[in-house]
Amino acid sequence: MFRSLLVPIDGSDYAQTALQIACQLATPNQGTIHLLTVQEPFEPMQYGGDYRVHQMVREAVIDKAEKEGRAILDRAIELMPSSHYKGDVQTLLRLGSPADIIVEEAKRLNVDAIVMGSRGLTDLRGFIVGSVSHKVSHVAECMVISVHEQHGGRA
Repeated sequence: MFRSLLVPIDGSDYAQTALQIACQLATPNQGTIHLLTVQEPFEPMQYGGDYRVHQMVREAVIDKAEKEGRAILDRAIELMPSSHYKGDVQTLLRLGSPADIIVEEAKRLNVDAIVMGSRGLTDLRGFIVGSVSHKVSHVAECMVISVHEQHGGRA
């Protein structure tokens, strides 16, 4: 059993399966599961126009990313299997590069392990530039448990 787990959530079935597995691996009444979603806000292109317009667009993009992230976290909590886990659940929403933020948060929180889906919502991009789970598994200083969706949610 693990006392502290970080579970990156992106709304994919793989991430939801990873959360189910984490609920089974966490210490039932004394552990902490940290649900993390990382939004990569689209950076508006630079142009020679009005700085105020650029700033308004940037703020709107960040606001939208934060709302989407909060919705992903809320949905993950709704779908948590309450029969398996009755410990503490913390939610974290960050903006930036998913792999970098996941590794940073795991270190900051001093978690025992990261439990994450082997794939996420960006399969094509992951195929081209390398998946987030692949990067995290090579850089993280803690154990990384990569869960395949076909696993069926059983530890």
